[in-house]
Amino acid sequence: MASPTGIIPESLMLPEHKRAVIDHLKAQPLPGTLKRQLLLGWAITVGVRIRQADYREVDASGVEP
Repeated sequence: MASPTGIIPESLMLPEHKRAVIDHLKAQPLPGTLKRQLLLGWAITVGVRIRQADYREVDASGVEP
């Protein structure tokens, strides 16, 4: 699991910002696997459940080398 610190803004570190976090990660030029790990790290930190569809959404937006 990757730490979301420094990548996901502090203002989004609240459970009610799940959609904004997904949109933020989708906009980042990062590999999909890293985006999935960051989403998981955020979810654990703020105490939110993430659906498979959410993981697939950020993974599909990844920039692969």
